[in-house]
Amino acid sequence: MTETELGSQAWWEHYKETVNSDPEMKVRGHDKFDENFYIEIGDDRFLLQIDRGEIDAIVPNPAMNHQWSFGVEGDTEAWEEFVQEIPPAFNHEIIASHYRSAVKGDDGHLQLTGNNKAIFQNLRAFQRMLDLLRKAHNNGGNL
Repeated sequence: MTETELGSQAWWEHYKETVNSDPEMKVRGHDKFDENFYIEIGDDRFLLQIDRGEIDAIVPNPAMNHQWSFGVEGDTEAWEEFVQEIPPAFNHEIIASHYRSAVKGDDGHLQLTGNNKAIFQNLRAFQRMLDLLRKAHNNGGNL
């Protein structure tokens, strides 16, 4: 995959396969991670529907009838930094990126939205899914 394909349908399908075949997700997900969340890349929002630690569906532009617990938002440049095989500082994991935006007020980092309790109850599985964005984007990378 190349960076220009970030967010394309083929990119998401590759990502879904990467997550659903990841053996570490089986451990981190504990078959109990069922919180739907969205990823917003620039103006495009994608809902990830999660069923027992696996991605059941990826819905582009979710509507009122779709439900989610939380999300991650950022401009395209922030996501392109996050998915680099070796990301720049404060882009290696979501809490560091969110901290830079929410606490320090630095622009250009990813931000968490929604139900904080659901985020932290599922942080290990959620973080692994975000790490797998990097793996899918870099055809395996070093994860």
